[in-house]
Amino acid sequence: MVCFNATAEVDFVIQHQNEIIPIEVKAEENLKSKSLKVYVDKFKPETTYRTSMSKFRKDDWLTNVPIYGISTIV
Repeated sequence: MVCFNATAEVDFVIQHQNEIIPIEVKAEENLKSKSLKVYVDKFKPETTYRTSMSKFRKDDWLTNVPIYGISTIV
């Protein structure tokens, strides 16, 4: 994918043992994570999290954790 004059940002990255884990934080039900997907496509992390008002859900490339459960990440 080629992007010109485009930016993408991930809210947090944490290190757990030898792994760097990106975390996206969403305050609403709007769960589009375009920047996070760009990060995943480029760096191919084994684990990726998003926190939001939505319920727990594990997809093929992303685990959504409800905001109240953020302390369970790593």
